[in-house]
Amino acid sequence: MMLLAIAVGLVLLLARPGIRLASAPGALARVEMSGLGGRVSWIRLSDQGHPVRASVHNGTIVPATPVASGSRLVVSAELREPGWISWLSGPQVTVHTSVTAPAARLVTPVVVVGSGGVVTARFDRSVVRVQVVSSAGDPIINLAHPSAVVRVSGSVAAGQGGQVAVAGVPDTWESFPQATPLSYFGSDGSSTLAFLGQGAGTPDVPVNGPIDLVLSRPVAAVFGAQRPSLAPVINGALVPTGTWSEPNPYELSFTPNGPAFWPGEQVTMTLPAPVAITPAQGSPTTTITLTSASGSMLRLQQLLAELGYLPLQWTATAPGGDPTTLAGQAALVGAQPAGSFSWRWAMPAAFTSLWQPGAYDLITQGAVMTFEKVEGLDTTGLANPLLWPTLIQAVLKHSSDPYPYTWIEVSEQLPQQLWLYQNGQIVLSNLANTGIPQDPTATGTYPIYLRLSFQIMRGTNPNGSAYADPVHWINYFNGSDAVHGFYRASYGFPQSLGCVELPIAVAAKVWPLVHIGTLVTVLP
Repeated sequence: MMLLAIAVGLVLLLARPGIRLASAPGALARVEMSGLGGRVSWIRLSDQGHPVRASVHNGTIVPATPVASGSRLVVSAELREPGWISWLSGPQVTVHTSVTAPAARLVTPVVVVGSGGVVTARFDRSVVRVQVVSSAGDPIINLAHPSAVVRVSGSVAAGQGGQVAVAGVPDTWESFPQATPLSYFGSDGSSTLAFLGQGAGTPDVPVNGPIDLVLSRPVAAVFGAQRPSLAPVINGALVPTGTWSEPNPYELSFTPNGPAFWPGEQVTMTLPAPVAITPAQGSPTTTITLTSASGSMLRLQQLLAELGYLPLQWTATAPGGDPTTLAGQAALVGAQPAGSFSWRWAMPAAFTSLWQPGAYDLITQGAVMTFEKVEGLDTTGLANPLLWPTLIQAVLKHSSDPYPYTWIEVSEQLPQQLWLYQNGQIVLSNLANTGIPQDPTATGTYPIYLRLSFQIMRGTNPNGSAYADPVHWINYFNGSDAVHGFYRASYGFPQSLGCVELPIAVAAKVWPLVHIGTLVTVLP
């Protein structure tokens, strides 16, 4: 009796139906029955527990919605037992198995072609669709026939180089995986080519790294075990520290130990062996001068507002305050802070219309110049490599703007007038003179960039005669145009050769109330 029960159990085990998956062209899989009979009632597909729509015909499964390339899917099926055993085991059973969507991998990260050659991507298996991600867009290539080699770029001239990113899928119902960088060079074989970043030439390097150097030959063949070195161009600046890694045999990547480069800072990279930086325009070199990228303009405006250099205040929307360490502040120079600006005072539309959050507008330019003057820097605006580190130090020390916020407005409408605003209030107004029709005062807004208490102004009158006039309390704002004191019998109409003239006594009152960076707006 015992032997009979064991035999019946073995028969049921062997006879009970199951499924196995087989490959099928253009499909995810084909479901095949195992066991001694029965039939499939339904087949379903899921991805991490989420149903995936699919069409099933004669057991062949084709996803109806995109499936991620390389994803692992679960195939579930309900099987009907053969009638002769269903009385023992039940009329149906649900079984599950898994299958992996096919994936294609890029074989090599670098392609070197002869002059005029085309760039091809090589995959480890045939693909039917390819996505090419580049600065020109993200075109998708649909192949007429599956292939493991796909053209992804036009012809490349000798000495040129660049990078795209490519992704391929073996089946049309798959979605593209993350694209893989593919670097390319056009070479005549005379020298090793290289580029920094993701394209040709020497682009600005990220403020917080990394610095990527891609070679047309393997790194080991060009540099051996040696690595490039980095040094600041400005004597006394901190030497960037960090580690070099090799993401692939053709690429080196420098990752700084924390924030290493201030916006606009220049760094010299010295290479162990000469390479020609694409586009190659000369002999190979071992020295490359790099410039770090610009910082976040919105972050710059935020910090200037917090220090009182802007006529606006900043209100943060994210929880927490600003970092209290140099490293913490430096890490945010490229960040887009969450918050908003609001005016500290009511100002005329001619002034408020100048403001553009996130842009280097005239209000921001004037504030930067004022900050640089206060901190003893050259008033060169964003071009000053010491701007950001000095600004961060001022933030950490809470060094606010020592001046009230001032703005000059001049109207060319008769009678011509000058108004001086301080912290949103008019604190001085007076008749003024602007340029005659032969040498008019340019309209627009400009920051004061040079101040002199006295000068003999020399030049040529419209009639060709020379002049040498003593002027007082001079504030240059647009080339040779300045707000200054000059004696005239009367004021309020065009008399100057482009400057804005005031009575000397009035100009003396204006002088201590304005500074480098004060904006001057001349209205028509």
